[in-house]
Amino acid sequence: MQTAVLLALLMALITASSNILLKKGFTRLNPFPVSFFSVLLSMVFLWLTTFCTGGKNYFSCRAGITVFVVIGIFAPPLVRTLTYYGIHTLGAGRSAPLRALTPFFAVLIAIRMLGESPGPPIFAGIALIIAGTMLITREQGDSANYRKIHLLYPVCAALLAGLAANLRKYGLGIMPHPVFASAVAATSASVCMSVYVLCRKNKYLPELKEFFVHRRESAYIVSAALLTSMGEITDLGSLLYGRVSLVVPIFAVTPLATLLLSRVFLRRHEKITRKIIFSALLIIAGVYIAVLHASR
Repeated sequence: MQTAVLLALLMALITASSNILLKKGFTRLNPFPVSFFSVLLSMVFLWLTTFCTGGKNYFSCRAGITVFVVIGIFAPPLVRTLTYYGIHTLGAGRSAPLRALTPFFAVLIAIRMLGESPGPPIFAGIALIIAGTMLITREQGDSANYRKIHLLYPVCAALLAGLAANLRKYGLGIMPHPVFASAVAATSASVCMSVYVLCRKNKYLPELKEFFVHRRESAYIVSAALLTSMGEITDLGSLLYGRVSLVVPIFAVTPLATLLLSRVFLRRHEKITRKIIFSALLIIAGVYIAVLHASR
């Protein structure tokens, strides 16, 4: 149990650090090529790690592979792309609290699957989350192109990530090797995104070429991709050793870590106001109240 908690905390810190690097890389690069190369780099890193940790022994586990292939179709591509668009349009400090709704959605999905009825504490948590979200929508901060519709990027990413968390827990019960599972999902994601690029090559190939032109920004993205790969491994590792209701809520500390790191490293890129910090605290409090009640 302690291992699960430590891995979950490490996952939150890794994600926050990755968010900061991404924001620095977005100064000249668009979100889609960033997401595409991030997934490709993650796939390479994860397969190298897989063969170094004995994960190749799980190639015969067809059922487990199928689960993570399905996860890879939507979880890394859509979740990561939506997350990156959120950081690009809203800023890391504003996007992270909304992205932190993942535990809330994850538990709601689990409740639905188990047939449990939500009690008053869950509704109290929802009220806090809504209040925090409303404060964020009224805050006109760092991004000149910020519009309310941009809030859908991190929210949709959180919803899909919550669904993926439940599927990952199920898949790990069949194939208990986090590194190999991450590699399979990353491969599935890479294939899907490559097909999408080929179908719309006139639009995306010029954007992908920019990745090799702006080397400084690309270096930030490569670093962020490596951190994201490590985060995926620790994510699955924490789910392997702990319950979803225990592990996923810990990820809600990610926005606090992002806010602190943003304050230190992104002063030129975005302004972190007291209202944004207070909004993050409200959302995190709401998530914890709802999740802790659901886990009882």
